[in-house]
Order: sequence, then C-alpha cells, then structure tokens
Amino acid sequence: MNTTWLEHYRSTYYELLSPEVSGAKRLLVEGIYKRAIGFDIMFRLLLNQRRENFSIIETGTLRTPGNWKDGQSAALFTEFVDWHGGQMRSVDIDPEAVAAARGYITSDKFSVACSDSVAWLESLDDLNQVDLYYLDSWDVKWDNDTDSANHHLKEFIAIEPYLKSGCVVAIDDNSRWYANNRRTGKGRAIVEYLEAKGHFPIYDEYQIIFQF
Repeated sequence: MNTTWLEHYRSTYYELLSPEVSGAKRLLVEGIYKRAIGFDIMFRLLLNQRRENFSIIETGTLRTPGNWKDGQSAALFTEFVDWHGGQMRSVDIDPEAVAAARGYITSDKFSVACSDSVAWLESLDDLNQVDLYYLDSWDVKWDNDTDSANHHLKEFIAIEPYLKSGCVVAIDDNSRWYANNRRTGKGRAIVEYLEAKGHFPIYDEYQIIFQF
C-alpha cells in the first residue's frame, strides 16, 4: 500500500468534511459541520501510538449514507480499521439508523447495536482496551442543549473509570453563541466536568477532543 491512510483521508474527505454552511441563521459562531481537522487529529493521535489493531467505539451511528453534514463517522472509522486492523463498534437507540448503518457499511470489522448508549457501554467488559471513543448520540438542540449535554456526560461517566493511557475521547456537534461566546452542544457538560478536574481539551471546535 503506497498511499498512507492520512494521505488517503486528506485527499478524499477533507473537502466533504468542510462544508460552507453559515452558523449565522442559528446565531452561532462560524464553523458548524466542519470536521476535517478534528478527524485528522484523531487519526494522528491513534497512529502516533501504534500502527495497527485499533478499538473504536461510537455512540450514535450513521443514519443517512452520503450526508456529510452528519460527518459519516461510522464509515470513516470503519475504513480506518480496514486499513490498520481492529474493530469499530457503534450503538444507536433508533432501529432505523441501525438498519441504515448495517446496510451501508459491509466491513466485517464493523458492528452496530440497537440500545440506549449508556446501558450498552455499561454492559461491555473491554472498555479498558478502547483507543477512541466518539460520543455522538443524542441529537442536540442548540437553544436548549441540556438533554443532549447531560446524556453525553452520562456516557463519559460510564467510560471514565476505564480510560487507558493515551485514549482519545471526542464529542461531536459543539458550537458557541455569537453574541457572548457561551458554549452550547453535546460536549458542554463533559467540558465543564473535566475542566473542574483540571483536564482541558486539546482541540475545541465543532468537535471537542480530549486525550487521557
């Protein structure tokens, strides 16, 4: 394989993951749906540790194949483990989303469960072996992020005792209000929780990324 994964990712997906969508009509700062740099950082953090056999878990799964405003993360992570080995596991409470992901992603390295994400995470016995958690389940309402932010915090608390050294945790769908720069989104409660412990994100844009 002459082309590296990062070269392939950048040439194939950067433009798709950088849509020109304004946040103005939502009264948000610019940058919504822009994930190209965030995924690049995640892949580099993983590959800086080793070159093969990665365990990735995603909450919330691919719902609409080809809708790049959604990020298509399940497909991207599966393609990554197809290149470098490992497994990509996803969970979603919506059976239609689960069926869509299963129908679109045919790799034997991908699996998706239909369940509440917190309950599913708590049922797993290998959380201490996971290299990347991508938290992207409960849809966010920008003007009232409480339900989504609190659910993602519950996901994080479920995995927190098992985070191994070097583990990456990323949360999708985050922004700030243009008027006052106040944070809103899926990761808000996690950021507040971890900042109180003195742990800050290494990347803080539409995706928020921590490394432990």
